[in-house]
Amino acid sequence: MDSEKNFFKKLSIIDFLNLTVLIFFIVFYIIGFTKTPYKGTLAIWYLLLFLFIIFISRLRQSKKDFWGKKFLFLAYPMIFFFSLFESIFMLLPYFNTFRFDDLMINIDYFLCGVHPTIWIEKIINPTLTEIMFISYFFYFPMPLILFILLFYRKQYKDIEESIFLLFITYYSAYITYFFVPVEGPRFHLAHLQSVPLTGLFLSKPIMSLIDFFEPNKLDCFPSLHAAIMLVTMYITFRNAKKLFYFYLPFAFLIMISLVYCRFHYVIDIIAGTALAIICVTLGRMLYLKFRNKFIFHFNNPKV
Repeated sequence: MDSEKNFFKKLSIIDFLNLTVLIFFIVFYIIGFTKTPYKGTLAIWYLLLFLFIIFISRLRQSKKDFWGKKFLFLAYPMIFFFSLFESIFMLLPYFNTFRFDDLMINIDYFLCGVHPTIWIEKIINPTLTEIMFISYFFYFPMPLILFILLFYRKQYKDIEESIFLLFITYYSAYITYFFVPVEGPRFHLAHLQSVPLTGLFLSKPIMSLIDFFEPNKLDCFPSLHAAIMLVTMYITFRNAKKLFYFYLPFAFLIMISLVYCRFHYVIDIIAGTALAIICVTLGRMLYLKFRNKFIFHFNNPKV
């Protein structure tokens, strides 16, 4: 029991969150073990992620300092959650073969009286398509730009809390995907779409890039674009108001792009918005209550 307590005392609250979600994924792996053809790959993948947490924990305790050590503590959570996300396509389709798209389509039609991705075709044009795809893609660097700014200002405590809030949101959605797999309107309403999404220069490369880095196509409900963008906006408003106002028009365009670009149903966006509110509220409570039970993520509580 003492050894377990000592082990957890050596972790940061971010390490603990990463370890917790990794345990969830290992349980999903065990359940889907007989069906997935990626048994060996996933076993090695999750072992390496576990060792990555241990390595960072040991490095944090080390008295040796070197250039870039704190930046590594910033980069590690990003590498971890991206690696975890990239494993989902090897597991989720074999864990749960049911698809909830028909339900989402029916809910959207009930709420809107139309299929939103079909209805919005009336305003589609190449220039607007280009703007929408660029806006959709801008979601990805939004948290990174904020973190780099806070890191430059040495606001390490704010970064730790911000990562915790964002990761609570990411991981809540990741786990939901396993129980509510949804592919999205671009796959399930394609036969009803009559206007192609043809942009100018960047829309096609952006689409190819997204397809390459997101091999999991069952990640629509809830919309992480909506959830993470809203959590990022909340964090940005608290810590960098000038950046918040710069982000504001992009945030508006991102919300529209989710339907315009046919990535999400409206109900996905509603669920993502609700997830953001829940995770910010609950996440702040959990962080404030438990942060002092762990080592500070950047290893120097004075900064």
